[in-house]
This record gives sequence, structure tokens and C-alpha cells, in this order.
Amino acid sequence: MGQRLQQHGFVVAVWAATLVMAAGLWVVALMLARYDEAEAMARAERDGGNLARVVAEQATRAIAEADQVMLFLIDDFHEHGDVWGSGAPRQLRQAVERSSILIQLGVIDEHGDLVRTSVEDAPTRVHLADRDHFRVHANNPNAGLFIGKPVFGRASGKWSVQLTRRINDSAGRFAGVLVASMDPFYFSRSLEQLDVGPNGAVAIIGTDGILRARSLMNDRIVGRDIGESPTLLMARRQPTGFLRATSVIDGIPRLQSFRTLPDYPLIVTAAFDEGAFLSDTRRRQRIYLLGAAACSFGLAGLALLATRQTARLTALAWRLALNEERFRDQAETASDWFWEMDADLRFSQLVGPLVPHIADGALPIGMRREDVALREPGDAAKWDEHRRIMERREPFRNFRYRVMTAAGLRYFSVSGRPIFDQRGAFRGYRGSATDITEREVAANRLASSESRYRAMFEAVGQPIVTIDENGTLDTFNRAAERLFGYSAAEVVGGPMTRLMPTVVGAVHDGLLATYRGSGRDTPRSEVRELTGRRKDGSEFPLEATLAGWREGERRYVTGALRDVTAQREIEASLRRAKEAADQANRAKGEFLATMSHEIRTPMNGVLGALALVDGPNLDDEQRQLLDVAKRSGNALLQIIDDILDLSKLEAGKAEVEPVDFELRAMLSDCVDLLEPTAGGRGLILTHEVAPVVPERVRADLRRIRQVLVNLIGNAVKFTHRGGVALRVGLEERPDAGAFFLRFEVADTGIGIPDEVQPILFRRFTQGDSSTTRRFGGTGLGLAISRELVTLMGGRIGVVSAEGKGSTFWFTVRCEAAAAAAGGVEPAPCAPAALAASAGNEPATGLNVLVAEDNEINRDIVVTMLRRAGHRVTAVEDGLQAVRLVGETRFDVVLMDVQMPVMDGVTATRHIRAMAGDAAFLPIIALTGNVMPGHRAEYLAAGMTAYLTKPIVSADLHETLAAVVGTRNGANNGPDNGPDNGDAGGAEPAGPSRTAPGGPAGTGDDGWRATPLLDRVQADALRAVIGGGVWEQTVAAFQRTVRDSVVAIRSDVRASAGMPGRSAGFGQAPVPLARLAHTLKGTAANVGAARLSRLAALFEQRALASEDWRAGEELCDALEETAYATIDALAALAEPAEAGAGNGAA
Repeated sequence: MGQRLQQHGFVVAVWAATLVMAAGLWVVALMLARYDEAEAMARAERDGGNLARVVAEQATRAIAEADQVMLFLIDDFHEHGDVWGSGAPRQLRQAVERSSILIQLGVIDEHGDLVRTSVEDAPTRVHLADRDHFRVHANNPNAGLFIGKPVFGRASGKWSVQLTRRINDSAGRFAGVLVASMDPFYFSRSLEQLDVGPNGAVAIIGTDGILRARSLMNDRIVGRDIGESPTLLMARRQPTGFLRATSVIDGIPRLQSFRTLPDYPLIVTAAFDEGAFLSDTRRRQRIYLLGAAACSFGLAGLALLATRQTARLTALAWRLALNEERFRDQAETASDWFWEMDADLRFSQLVGPLVPHIADGALPIGMRREDVALREPGDAAKWDEHRRIMERREPFRNFRYRVMTAAGLRYFSVSGRPIFDQRGAFRGYRGSATDITEREVAANRLASSESRYRAMFEAVGQPIVTIDENGTLDTFNRAAERLFGYSAAEVVGGPMTRLMPTVVGAVHDGLLATYRGSGRDTPRSEVRELTGRRKDGSEFPLEATLAGWREGERRYVTGALRDVTAQREIEASLRRAKEAADQANRAKGEFLATMSHEIRTPMNGVLGALALVDGPNLDDEQRQLLDVAKRSGNALLQIIDDILDLSKLEAGKAEVEPVDFELRAMLSDCVDLLEPTAGGRGLILTHEVAPVVPERVRADLRRIRQVLVNLIGNAVKFTHRGGVALRVGLEERPDAGAFFLRFEVADTGIGIPDEVQPILFRRFTQGDSSTTRRFGGTGLGLAISRELVTLMGGRIGVVSAEGKGSTFWFTVRCEAAAAAAGGVEPAPCAPAALAASAGNEPATGLNVLVAEDNEINRDIVVTMLRRAGHRVTAVEDGLQAVRLVGETRFDVVLMDVQMPVMDGVTATRHIRAMAGDAAFLPIIALTGNVMPGHRAEYLAAGMTAYLTKPIVSADLHETLAAVVGTRNGANNGPDNGPDNGDAGGAEPAGPSRTAPGGPAGTGDDGWRATPLLDRVQADALRAVIGGGVWEQTVAAFQRTVRDSVVAIRSDVRASAGMPGRSAGFGQAPVPLARLAHTLKGTAANVGAARLSRLAALFEQRALASEDWRAGEELCDALEETAYATIDALAALAEPAEAGAGNGAA
């Protein structure tokens, strides 16, 4: 401890002295550097000031000379009275020739016109009344000499600084101005001759901040305003001065002196380049500082060397003391003991706490090793070899023997080496001994255990083999012999690959090579499936469970084998059964698709006939019966849609389509959708969102809305009094950026019995048979909701008590939405969307070809068309349609998809392959197929648009107008743009509404304040056209809006340079402005106020050719608003007592 304290004190003293000397060196170096810089700055101030004074005097003389010339001329003009005479130009030229600094003299009359000049052939009557030097004298009789800014002469064509004097007539009135133009480059050339060093500069500047002349000057900087430079700012406060400043002209830091001329409004500056002027000073400063640094490093090195040497000596002394203490402790506490023998090989000394005592308790001093050892049977050769080694005086290691000591039988392992004196004479042996009794006992037990396990290994019934790391068989039990047909003697010592087919063996060798390189004990896969080969050559599948172990440096792998032939046969049977089940499921899907078409085809006839029957001549009872028939048909279609939705979910064809949307706006739309139904039943419908729930989320908007509408509809249906409450909260956050929203729909209705709740979400299941009769429904609504929630990564459940109401809840996994200006995932698009959005003006007088094999449907479609004033030709199959298209010119073709002889898809491909205008003929598909993939198939075949059965008259005429309008618009060129008329329908009007673009809101967010529906407009339209036509109008509007939204998103993506733009076959894409204009008018007509205003925003941005790369957010808002509007209009189309939701719970 004392040595450490001494070392610490010495080190502290050395470093303290080093720091003091280094600090002194740095103080001296910094003082010298500061002194040198101060001397240089004083020299720069002195030299710059002298130079500025000289230049100021020169400038004063030059200006005074020019002023004298001007005064002489003015006096001469006054004396002779010939200011404007013919001899004036000659006098002006002579004056210029006599002057070394003037480049021009001129006379400006009282009107500002240059009437006399010393420049020959100069243009006369140049108007200069706008120049400062004219206005100063015209407005101020006492102006005296005026020094103007550098100007480019209109008469001389050169840069000049104007010196001007006022000319008065004999009556003292203003008669004009005498102008003397000085060459600013005269001063520049004079200043260049002054030695101001590299990048030095001398300049003449007006007090107004305008540069008059400079030693380094060109046309770009002459006349430049540098009034805000540090030099000018200081010059306005004091007549002379010196400063460090960076030039505002060339950015070079300089040491500047300045002087203001006492007689004229000019400032002279003389500046030296700071880097060049202080270069010697900087070099000496660097020498001072580098010298101080070098000396400091030298002192630090010496101090470090002394410190390390001191530490090395101290550490050496410490290690010596530590080793001495360690060896003493080891000798006293070691588990070994030390021995020494004399020249006669008798023990002379034994040291250590574990020295063995013989039976009588005495140490074996004076005895030989063989005297105290208990000989073992068969160890004579070992003892003879040990005796010969000692006689040869050689060292030995790990000689093992046993001794009966006072503590019992002990085993020792001894090592020793001979001892010789200085003369080389043998003095005996010295060595150490280790008690290995426990090791020997363990080895004996291990040998016994190995014998027992070897017997078990041979007797066990499961085949077991062991291989080394090279793949050589080491053990092979009897069960393995029975499995492979080989005896152990035939395969042990040979390669494992003998028991495998050639191909499998090659793979096995590669795996072994990888295993050897890994350094692990256990192979990568502990359970493997292999193919074995028996002695007779037959192959069979087997499963190997592997375990690795070591014996010394060698690694082994033991494998328990199992013949899995029977198991594989069972698995193959199960696989065949699964394939059969999959085939049956596919057949079911195909059956549902076929049944959808077959059911929708007669339904088309029923609903089409009902639409044709509807007219103004029906009485109230007939119209009521007609409405019942229509609602029944639509309800049947809804059941078909439910079954198809369930089929898509079962087949895994439904996918989550996440978009960014405003959660609270979506909830408000759902509540607004069902509020009329709830109000008709006297119920209160409310919703509440927890404050922690984000404003915008990213999830599947349509699926969430579908589940909410179903649950709220069920709650309204089963509640007689009270109300229904929708609550939304934040449940949990599984990872960064994601979270779960919890939706709850609570009602005060009839409740659900406990025994019914477990089966509530099964398909086709309701509370009981009385519920079915009382409330109706298929029992699919909750089953579909459960599938949709599961698809979105959430859960669904119910808490209810009979007679006390129910609370249905579900969770949905959501992600954080992008910022308000960001993008969202694009929705899929199709070419039909453009045609459906081209316009909705009614088309009349068309030549239409109808291809439909069903007589009823064909008659209905033909009747609809002929009532609308179209010419119709009807055929029964696609082959006839192809033939007629080739022979006759049609405006449009209505093509059924499934027909005999040639189906509609094949017929469309044939038509598209024709030459001429027929290849671009609009083709509308008539189909009952609504399974996934059908729509894409029809559009890919070349169909322009499609209508699903049953065909609604309004929908048919709407689509005809759209596709024919698209074709005409594509052929008419750019004149058919959105500004040529209101092709999309009339704008809404009236005091209760605000037209798109009006004051309802400002900017891109004005549409948010607009109500979802304009009930005044919607109710007025419904009253005018009647309930039946209103339903058809709403259905047509739904299809048009859906396709318009897809087409608008497609064009927005294309405008932003993204993939996904839609276009018709052989047609130019419909312009985005036209699509938005059409949607704006259509939405306004039916009272969709918010959708109309949002479409107007799209039209405005499209006409302004704005950048759409950040427009996906707006497309997302358009889609969300469109679907909310569709749901709200559909609710208006239903009577209040019809309820909501697809199926009862």
C-alpha cells in the first residue's frame, strides 16, 4: 500500500510540472500571436488610410477640374447669349478634348431634351427628363454641382458618371442643364495602378451607396448599390475609419480604410485582401502555436514515459509479492500432495494437507513406492516398465497405483522427474501426486453401466443405430437387423449410406458435411424422414429421431428408427379424402355460380315485367300489390346475395381491402342511414366515440360498415322501445403502429336466452321458430358478420340477458392512417367505369341488337327498348349476333353471357377481331353471374359495360346513354370536354342548398361541412317520379356512382404517373374533368349534396391541371362518401317498417 501511495505522489508531481510548463509555453505563444496580429492590423490601418487620402485628393481634383470646365462654359454661354447656337457643339467638343477625364458634354433644354452634345452624329432630341440629374436642377434652383449615379448614355452609348450644373436664362429662369459625363473607368484605370496587393481594391462610392468607380470593375458591378455594406454604414457615422469586412461585391474578406470627401458626396475606400495582407502574420502565428504544441506533446511524452516506468516497476514488485503469496496458498490448500525420494528411491519428504497415512497412521518415510502399493492382478508389466524408467533416470507422468491408507483404499496418480546436483550426480526424484479415487470409482461404475446399457440396446424392440461424424456405422442392434435384413457384422464399420437408396445417400453425405462444419453436437433437425433400403433392395419410408453426443474429441449421432409405411398410407388416404372434399367444394362454388345465373334469369323476367306494368293508370290497390311484388323480388335477390357472400368467404375469395378513412364520419353515415327506420319505430339511435380513438384509421371501410349496418339493423328490428347505442373505443395495441378498435351495439330490446347465445353466429340459425315467423330473415347476417370480422383479424361476441337487451361487440385490427395530404391504397378499376361515367343524357333512336336465349328476358328487354323509341333486332345466340354485326350497322349490342351455340364472351371476342367500326361497337353484357372473377373476365374479353339481372329499365337506359355517350365523346375530339355543356345533369338549386363551389365551405375541406343528403331535393324528386321509379333511379345511381368512383381514382393515378389507368377498347380515356362533372350533376339531381360538392372539387382541380401525386387521399374521401350516400339513398327507398339488416340474429 505504501508503494502505491509513493507511486501516486510521484506521478501527480510529474504531471503537475508538465502542465505548468505547457501552460507557460501556450501563454507565450498566444501573446506573440496576438502581438503580431495587432502590429499587422495597425500597419493595414495606416497604409489603407494614407492610400484613401491620396485617392480622395485625386478624386477631388478631377471633379473640381470638370466643374471648372462646366462653369466656364456656362459663363461663356451667358456672355455671348448663344446657348443653343450652332457653335455650341464645337465648343463642347473642344472642352472634352482638352479634358483628360470627360467623355462627353451635353446641354439639356428646359423640357428635358438633349439638344447639344459633344458627340458627333449623336441622336438629337433624346428625352432625358426622367434622369435624376435633370430633375434635381429643374426642381431646385440652388442645387449647385450634382454628381449622379453611373448611367449608360443614350447618346454616347457608354457608361458615365454625370456632373451637372443648372443653366438659367437672362431672367434667371430655368433654361436647362449642362451635363459633363465622366468615364468611371478612368478612375478604375487610375486605381488599378495603385499597389494594394493581391485581391486588394480601391473604390469611389457615393454617400447614396452607389458604386462610382473601383480598381477591379466591369460592366456588371458599375452603378451597383452597396449602401447596406458595413463600410457604408460606418461611413455614415464618421468621416474616416478602418474595419474588417467582407465585400458585398465579390465576397472576399478585406481590411478596409475609408475617407469621406469634404466637398463632394463621395467616399473613397482602400482595402487589402485580409488573407494576403496577414499571410506572414498567420505563418508566424502558426509557428508559435505549432511550437507550443510540439513542446507540450514532448513534455507530455516525457511525463507519460516516467509514469509508465514507475507503474511498471510498481507492478513488477506487486506481482512478485502476489506470486509468493499465491504459491504459499497453493501449497497449503492444493488437493495434490508433493513427494521427494532419495537416491535409493525411498520417500524422504511428503508435503501437503492430503498426504496419505498408512494403516498404522505413520507417513511412509523411508519406504519405497512398491512397499506401500497394493498390487493388482495383471499389473506386473506396468510396474516393471515404471522401474526401468526410474533406473534410466527419466521423468514420468500419471503413473497409477493404489494404497491402503488409514482412510481406506485410495487411488493415486503420480508424476515425477529426477534430481541432480551441481556435479550431475543423481540425488533422487521429486514430484506430485493426485488422489484419483473418485475418478476410478466413477470409471468402474461407467463400465458397469455400459455393460447394462449394451444389454438393453441389444434387447430393445425399436431399431437403433449409431454413426460417427463421418457417417460410419458404429452400433446396430438386433431390431435394426430385423428391419433392414443385415446382421450387425455385415454393416458395422461400413457407411450408413448402405442402408439408403443412392439418391438419398448423396443427400445424407451432404448433410453430414454440413454437420461436421457446424461444430454442434446435435444435427439441425432432430427428427427426420428418410428412405431406407433393405438387404433385398426394397425401399421403405422411415422416421429417425436423432441425438448427438461426444466421446473425447469424436462426435457420434444415435438414431432411433421407425418404419412409417403404414402411417404414410393413412396420410395418403387422408390426402385423397381432402382432395375429394376440395373438389366437392369447388363443385359447390360452380353450382352456386350456375344457380345465381339460373335464378337471376327468371327473376329478370319477373321484375322486368313488373317494371313494364308500372304506369300512371294504376289505382292505389294495384300499385300497392305491385310494390309488394317488387319488394318480394328484391328480398329474394338479397337472400341470393347473402348466400353468395357466404360462399365467397368460405372459398377464401374475400380479401381485406384497407383504406384510410375518417372513422367518425363513417359512423355518422351509418347512423344517418338507419335513423329513419329507428325513428319510424319510435327508437333513439345514438353513437359515441372515445376521445382516445384516432380521427383517421386504416382498415377495410366497406367490411366494417357492412357489419355495423347489420348489427344496428338487427338491434332496431328486435327493439320495441328505448333505443340503440353505438360505442367505439380503443382496446389494445399489439405492435407499433397498429391497434384494435372495439365496436359495441347495445339495445334495450327483447334480449337473447343463454342457451341460444352459443349457436347465435352459426349459419341459418335464429333464436327460435317463433322469431323466424315474427321477424323474418335467413339467419345469415350474423354468420357473415363473424366471417368478415375474422377476416379483418378481430373477434365478435354478444352479452345479453333475456328481456334486458343485448350488446353485440366486435374488434377490428387497424393501423395508423397517413397524414391528411398523403395517399391511400388505390381501389381496383375497370374499363367499364369510364363508360358508366361518361354521361347520363337519355339516348333515343338507337339501332340496338339484343342477343338473349331466354324468350321472357328477350321480350322484356325488347319492350323496354322499343318503348324508349329505339329500333331493336333480337337473336337467340352469339353466332347470329356475330353474323348480324358483320352485315348491319348497330349503335350498341346487348349480349347475354350464357347462350347456346356460341356464348356471349366468345361472340364479343369475334366482334372485337373484326375490321372497321364494328371492332369498336359498344357491347353491354347481360348476366346473372356475380361470383368473383366474372366481371374481370367479361371486361377482359372486350365488353364495354355489364348489367346484372334482373334488368331495371332505368338502369338499362342509363347504361345505354353512358356507353353511347362515351363512344360519341371519344369520336368527337376535345370539343366535347366538360365545358361544352352540362352533360352530367342539372345543378341543384333552391334556398336550402348550396351549389358546389359555393360558400358552404372554403378550400379543399369545404365539402366536409356539407350534409350527406339534401332531403329537400331528394323528397321533391321522389314525390315527382313516384316510389317505383325512385327505386329504379336509386339503383341506376348506385351503379353509376360506383363505376365513376373507380374511373376517377384510375385517372387520378394515371395523372400522377402511377399504374392503373382504365380505358375502353380502342377508345381514348374519358377526361377526369368530364367524369367529375358528370358525377357532380348526377349526385346533385338525386340530392347527394356532399358527393356533388366533392365531385365539384375534383372537376376544379382537373381543369386547373393540378399535380395529382398527393390526390389519393381525396379519392379515398370520394369513395367513402359515395358508399355512405348509396346506403342513405337505399334507406330512403325502403319503407320505415321494413327494418334493416339481412338476417335476424
